[in-house]
Order: sequence, then structure tokens, then C-alpha cells
Amino acid sequence: MSRPNDRLQRAFPLLGPRRLESTRSAADLPWSPEHPVRQVLRARRAAGSKPGARDDGFKVGLAVEGGGLRGVVSGAMLTALEDLGYADAFDDVYACSSGAVNGAYFITRRTWFPLSIYFDDLTTGVFLDFRRVLRREGPMNLEYVFEEVLARRKPLDYAGIIAARQRLHIMVTDVDELKTLDVSDFRSPEDLREALQASTWLPLAIKGTTTFRGNRAVDGGVLRFHPFRAAVVDGCTHVLSLSTRPIAPPRTRMSWMNRLVARHLEKMRPGLGVGFLASATEYLTEDRPYLDRSRFHPQDNPAVMDLAPLSDTPEVKRHEVDRGKLLDGARSAYRLTHRVFEGEDALVVPRLTVYPPREETPS
Repeated sequence: MSRPNDRLQRAFPLLGPRRLESTRSAADLPWSPEHPVRQVLRARRAAGSKPGARDDGFKVGLAVEGGGLRGVVSGAMLTALEDLGYADAFDDVYACSSGAVNGAYFITRRTWFPLSIYFDDLTTGVFLDFRRVLRREGPMNLEYVFEEVLARRKPLDYAGIIAARQRLHIMVTDVDELKTLDVSDFRSPEDLREALQASTWLPLAIKGTTTFRGNRAVDGGVLRFHPFRAAVVDGCTHVLSLSTRPIAPPRTRMSWMNRLVARHLEKMRPGLGVGFLASATEYLTEDRPYLDRSRFHPQDNPAVMDLAPLSDTPEVKRHEVDRGKLLDGARSAYRLTHRVFEGEDALVVPRLTVYPPREETPS
């Protein structure tokens, strides 16, 4: 008796990561092999530790950055963490934007789903079409994502997420109150879906605002650029941060796109654009340098380790729809995660998965 996936693995022996004959160690990477976050995760994996049943006294958070289609990077990192056996090592998951959708699937242990969504379901004009701007519409179609992809093609188990011992925290920007909400007390599957939709509501890419619990809401990263801060505020002793932009020299100059977004947000709600620019400045001058230092020089309390694509990795654009570039971004992010946590290099190729799952049948 064998499952379809077992037969696929026998037919295609290179599916998923494979150890290279000539491996390179993690010593040449800009991460300390003795990093306390890496050590606690490896210790929990070795002990078979489970969320809600810990005995080490630590609270370990996983912070997942998004960034539109650039979320394929954090999605691949999550997939690698699950494949390598680290999924149960985290107590809480903190996420925003497309990273929130990635984190939601991670909670259900189905990370190959969101990864495939980027290059299978979001590379058509149904999802992203800039000609809609001529009709005074946003170019991005979130209704397609939530009503078709997450509901029918690759169903997200909302009830399972709510019931999980590993808590999901979704960052939502409350437009009316001018603040970031850390939402983890989901009242129903509909409430969770509404939070996810709000967190992925990208300014300019989607017209206007959505609604969350009666208030206007937009992308969770507007007033807090990176969700690692939520993990720190929530009392985590160790935080693994997943960033989607490649490592780069520090910069302080505000991009023209951020200034354009700020003007748009200020028209939406006075003070929102100002808050957005303040958050962007804080990220560039404080958060990013802190996360960069965290790879080799972590603070004791909390210990933070930021995982980000290497500097020579091409950046995946927020609105990237080239399937090849998305696959390349996913492949390099998976490979990097493997190298950092396993200490060796790996050849990474796309994995084939049969869906929907089937009962065992005679081979």
C-alpha cells in the first residue's frame, strides 16, 4: 500500500532538498553557528518539544515578513523550517501582509500550499492587472485570493488555526484609531478571515480600505514595518525573524514609492501617512540595523536572529508576476534556510504534491 506522494518520490528522486556531494558549511554565512535562537530551536527539535507543553522556560516567537509577492521568500523559509522538523519549536507566530497568509498555512503544517500559490495562482491577470488603474480600480484582486484560491483551490483551515496550540498573531492597521492591532483572539473563522484580508490590504494596490471589527483597516505593515517588534512586545525570549529583502548596506533616504504611499494614506485618514513615514524611518534607522547586528551579535533579552536573503540574491519585487523569478526566489530562500540550520548546502528543486489527499490505494 502506498500513497500517490510516495510513488512520486520514487519516480522523481530529486524532489525537495538533497544533500550536495560537495557541501559548503554555514561558517561562510553571516550568521553565528552558536546563535542562541538556533541553539534553542535545535534543542527543542531534538527533544520533540510541542507547543503548549514546554519545560525549558522559553517563549520562542517566529516573525514572518510579507511584502506582496515578495512573500514567496518567507513562504519558502517556512517550508524549509517545516521540512527540517522545526515547526513545533515555536510557541507563537507573528505576521503581517502576505506573511500572515504564509503563517496561517504554517500553523496548519501545510506550507507547500502558500508557496505554490505565488507561482501557480498569482501570476495571472486575474490577480494582478495594472490596466484596472485605467478604470480607477486597484490592480490587485484580493477577492480572487480569498474567494477562489484560499477557499477552493488550496483551502485554508481557519477552524484548525483557531484551535491550534501554536498561536497566530496577525498585524492589522486600524485606520480610524491610527494604530497597529496584534490580533490573536479570533472569534470565529470569519473573524480570522477578515483579519487576514485586512493585513494583506496593500495601499495603492487595492482601492480604499477594508473592514475589521467595525473599523476601517489596511495592511498590517503600514505602522509597523516588521512584525518582529510584536514578538518582542509580547514577551518572547527568543525570536526568529524572517525578512524578505536581501541583506544590503544601511540606507536612510526615503524611497519615492514610500512618499507616494504616504500621500495616499494621508488622504485616506489625516495622520496615517505621517505615521507611515515615521514607521518607515524607524525601520530604516533602528530596526534594520538592529536585525542586521542580530545575526552575529544577538542581545541577551530577547535573543533575535534575522534570516534574510544574501546580498547577492536578486530581490523579488512586491508585484512580481514572472513565474521563473518567483521560483528562483523560493529556491534560494529554502536553500539558505537549509544551510543556516543544517550547516550544509543543498540542491533545491520544486516539489510535486498531489492534491486533494487520497486514501491509501494498492500500488
